[in-house]
This record gives sequence, C-alpha cells and structure tokens, in this order.
Amino acid sequence: MMKSAFLMVVYALAMIAMGVLAYLVAVESGKAVTALIIPAVCGGLMLVCAGLSTMGALAQARGKGAGKAGMIGIHLGLILPLVFAAAFVLRALPATAAFLDAKAQLLKGTAAENVAALVLDRTASDGEAAAALGKDYLIVSLWALAFVSVLAFFAIVSHRPKMVVSAKPAEKA
Repeated sequence: MMKSAFLMVVYALAMIAMGVLAYLVAVESGKAVTALIIPAVCGGLMLVCAGLSTMGALAQARGKGAGKAGMIGIHLGLILPLVFAAAFVLRALPATAAFLDAKAQLLKGTAAENVAALVLDRTASDGEAAAALGKDYLIVSLWALAFVSVLAFFAIVSHRPKMVVSAKPAEKA
C-alpha cells in the first residue's frame, strides 16, 4: 500500500474514532447522533479514496499506468481533508461563540444566581443558555476534527506519489 493511501486510512479511522468519542461524551439531551454520523461519512469517503489510490498503485505496478481510479483517489484524497477542515471550522465557530456568550451571561451574577439561572433556563422551553453550555463536547470535537484534517492534508501531500514523466516520442524529420 502506498504511504498516502495508508495515511488516508489512518485519517479515516481517526475521524471515525473521534466521532464515536464525541457521541459517547455528549449529554443525553444533545443531538449527538450527528457527532457520530458526520465523521463516519467523512471517514468512509477517505477510505474510498484510499482504495482508489491503492487500485491505481497496483495498476501502475503492473505497468498499466496509474489509471483513472488511482488519479481520482489520490486527488480527492488530497482535496477532501481541506474541505472537511473548512466545514468543521465553519460549524465550530458559531457553536464556540454561543458557548462563550452563555458562559459570559452566567458569570455576571453571583454563584447562586448563576445556578438558579441555569436551572430555570433548562426548564424553560427554549433553554438556549443551558443548551449552549451543554455543547462543549461538540466544540472540542469539531476543533479537533478540523486540526486533524489539516494535519492529514499536509501529511498526505508530503507522501503523495511522485509524478512520472513519460518520455516524449521522437520527432520525425
């Protein structure tokens, strides 16, 4: 297996593991199913890219060129980590802002007022502050997924297959 395909598999498994961990540490009232589904789908896509890249490497080893499947796999495998990182960051920014706003609201009063406000907010129909404070697992997992995605991009780029330049046919005089 090529180094880049191996890195894609490691990255995919890391994303799936992080999704499972986020699901397990989430509060019961949270919508933690997406914390499991999204990294699993992203990891599945990276596993497909690793498979296609490996197919291309095998075709090249048999002397049949890199093949379209290999080219698609390696190029998608290079692009997807950046796309995933951008998506994770775009989702993490509003969640982080809501968490910090809710925390700042609670820090304005005394300890008793903060507890009372949090309890009352949880019993309220919308419970925005309590819901925002309960999303700390989401914030940590999204930033971690974004960081791992950027690391994976650089690792895959540094271990991508070298371009093979074919000999130019001789010109006829």
